[in-house]
Amino acid sequence: MYEENFCIRRIRELMENNDFNIYRLSRKAGISLSTLKSMFDNNTDPRVQTIEKICSACGVSVAQFFERSSKDLTKEQEYLLNNFNRLSPAGKKHLLSYLQFLCENDRK
Repeated sequence: MYEENFCIRRIRELMENNDFNIYRLSRKAGISLSTLKSMFDNNTDPRVQTIEKICSACGVSVAQFFERSSKDLTKEQEYLLNNFNRLSPAGKKHLLSYLQFLCENDRK
């Protein structure tokens, strides 16, 4: 059995974090299902444009896609970041507002 390359492993992680199956990722990212299936089946690196679309659909930057320093995060921080990335834009805005409120009140 072959070992999955970094990009394929990372895409699978993002799919799991966002509760995406391959079909849902295809729809959200605007990438053909056949392109994704071929990429997974052949363990091939996606094109830069494909990575950008996947990152956008999963709510992460390309830098975050390639960053592997998440091991420095506590379990609570990792939990917050993973769930933040799953929120809709409106949900993210509400959470950030609530966090700002908590920080302001914590200082008092």
